[in-house]
Amino acid sequence: MNRPDNAPGNTPEPDPSMNTQFLDALVPRLTAGRYTLTAHQSLTKGGDHVDEGYLPTPDAPVTQHIEVRAPRFTVEPEWIHGAYPPPGATGTYDDVLPHLTLERPTLPWERQEGKDGKGGVLPWLALLVFGEGELPGDPHCLGHTDQRTVAELSDPAARSADDPADVVLPALDQGTDPIGDDEKKQVCRTVLVPAAVFHAVVPAEDELPLLTHVRRVDKRHQGVTLTEDRIEAGDYAVAVANRLPGAAGGRYVAHLVSLEGWRSRLPDGTEAAETYTGPAERLRLVSLWSWAFESLADHAPGFAALTEHFVDTQGAQGTDLLLRVPVGDRPLSGAEQREVADRLRAGYLPLSCRTESGRATFGWYRGPLVAAPVPARTDRERRRCAAEALIHLEEYGVFDVSLATAFTAGRGVAFADHQFAATLLRLRGKVRELAERALNEPAHPVAPVALGVPDDGTATGARARLAHLVTNGLGEQLHEIHRRPVRPAPGTSRTVAATETVSAPVTPVPAATRLPGTAGITARQLRTDTPLRERLSAALDTLAGADQDEDLTAVQEWLTRLRSLEGVPFAHLVPDARMLPAESLRFFHVDDDWTATLLEGALSVGLAHSFDLAADDLLFGPRGRAPLPGPQGPVTGLLLRSQLVSGWPALEIRPYAAPRTTGGESALPVLRRAALAEDVLLVVVDGVPGRVEIAEPQQGVHFGIDEPDDGGGDDPVDDGVIRLRSLTGRIGEELPGKLFPATPGLRPYLRAPGDNGPDRVLRTAKLANGLQGALGLEKPLTPGQFALQMINAAQRRTFTTTTGDHANG
Repeated sequence: MNRPDNAPGNTPEPDPSMNTQFLDALVPRLTAGRYTLTAHQSLTKGGDHVDEGYLPTPDAPVTQHIEVRAPRFTVEPEWIHGAYPPPGATGTYDDVLPHLTLERPTLPWERQEGKDGKGGVLPWLALLVFGEGELPGDPHCLGHTDQRTVAELSDPAARSADDPADVVLPALDQGTDPIGDDEKKQVCRTVLVPAAVFHAVVPAEDELPLLTHVRRVDKRHQGVTLTEDRIEAGDYAVAVANRLPGAAGGRYVAHLVSLEGWRSRLPDGTEAAETYTGPAERLRLVSLWSWAFESLADHAPGFAALTEHFVDTQGAQGTDLLLRVPVGDRPLSGAEQREVADRLRAGYLPLSCRTESGRATFGWYRGPLVAAPVPARTDRERRRCAAEALIHLEEYGVFDVSLATAFTAGRGVAFADHQFAATLLRLRGKVRELAERALNEPAHPVAPVALGVPDDGTATGARARLAHLVTNGLGEQLHEIHRRPVRPAPGTSRTVAATETVSAPVTPVPAATRLPGTAGITARQLRTDTPLRERLSAALDTLAGADQDEDLTAVQEWLTRLRSLEGVPFAHLVPDARMLPAESLRFFHVDDDWTATLLEGALSVGLAHSFDLAADDLLFGPRGRAPLPGPQGPVTGLLLRSQLVSGWPALEIRPYAAPRTTGGESALPVLRRAALAEDVLLVVVDGVPGRVEIAEPQQGVHFGIDEPDDGGGDDPVDDGVIRLRSLTGRIGEELPGKLFPATPGLRPYLRAPGDNGPDRVLRTAKLANGLQGALGLEKPLTPGQFALQMINAAQRRTFTTTTGDHANG
């Protein structure tokens, strides 16, 4: 037997440079049917036969009959890899060609339904899409099917009583592929389709190969998607429908049907034969798999239009894409006006506030998200209250309340989370206990530390003698010699000799409370006293060792989230609505001093004495036992307020360090991504990106038509485009040209619907010819090449940085 050129053994190995490859077909070496194997042999010596007649000859060969079986009336659920639109989904799918992905990559070619015009094997199945009112047994497209046994479909004597004479059954070939008795008992799902509807939606014979192909995914390029049609390593058969859902919306049902016995009913592909002229019959089709979905009318702007608005409103060099209140171009006079304009450009706002005396005034406020980078300050002491974070602008007599607000915000968020506050207090108790134990060890006397006397051998003279006396019980000796004098009783005049003493109960002076060994230890002292720091750090190893204390872990994780601004009120991030109007994109830098003060406010909960400040440094400081994980450099990000947030929940935000695409680059880490409201998305990035790509989610590989770059109307059939892709060199790379970018759009490539018949059915062969001409190819497109051109591309918009940290779209 001849092995077809597209047999599995002849397919190329996966190209490691590609995520996905599209192959025309995977045809088995033997398709379903009966075969006869013949064999003969000859034995010669010196050119003479010496087999003495006991070997089979070409005239009398040995024969063996075999039967190859393949799925015919049902498919197993585990063969279904995914479908799009997802079963039961509701969304805007008017630009999508529904498709079904099969785990069994050879399934569409395992049965011989005939040869196509190029000598290849025709697929024996097709994916048909029906709208509301087109199927008599399922007018509302709920996915209903009728059960029939194989005998009721193949044996006229066993025909179901529910199928009258106007119901046509498939003309199954039982000569080359007979149906066994056991197979006749098999129950399969069927759907009853009017002949006119079938004629309107079924592909023509020359279109069938174009609507089935094989997807080959390299295991090195797996990705996570949000649909059931996941991109996973392996070979998959893909059946694509030839019908777009209507722009007005409605319910649809897709059926993967067997075409066995219906080849004579397929249209011939000419436009003249698109109108059905046959009898009013109904066809009983075998439905191998089906699912229903609903498409909504889409009157909202698409991805391209929404992102184009960001470009149109970006201002000169993208300066209007920075998070700040617009200043305008009014002329400025005097240092005061310039000072105000500079502060507004830096992201400050004048907000009303009250002084401690109660007088009303205003103060400058700037949140953590700023328009320009702010130099980090690492040489200051830790703030213990909000007042220490106030900045007095003496020249103008007002305060900068930014950092004081950050401190108050951190403290408020900590108090609002009762679980965190309790955990922090427990952790502080554990730290104090471990530190006390370490400082009270005999090898490490602590009295000089407790008394505040330097333990460096410099204490001499009276101070040294006093320390020695106190250490050796001077206070107790003073209590013992202290006695109360005896007073004579009332009415007596007895004189007591000067040398006479009387023993009487004496109340001693209370001894001073013993100070803990940690009293007086400060963070500054730990920075200069290396032995003390190492001793206390070693004492905390039991908390931050291999089995880290659960309270320490909880506090560490909570502080890490807070540093990413989780839990901070939105008004602290964007204090004025003019900074983030509707349908806007804003870029920002994160002020590290603001977030550091935010953490200081949170850690102010439960402070008892100065050692607690030192303990926080021992645990969470840069040299601490449990430093907060996070960025090593500047932090930036973006805020998006747009319909994109709700319309594309899996919207992709990809920040890159380089302003231009380079080979093999990786995106910068995203520290936080959160939808702060239905239309507001916050993305915090570790690093300063040279460009940011905002893209539609790549949820599997979909097929259909695309929206124009500048946005389109309500119906993609009128103004949609097909983006041409290279078939040589960098395969799949988008080319400059597009197909039908203007009126009349896609309509010449749609079949005439007839009287209330199914509409928006593609003239697939004509579309393939149009793509061939647009690509300048001499040969017709193969199924794999056609699938590559019909990918419903995920659109993207790229913003790059320019001089001055401005962003341009």
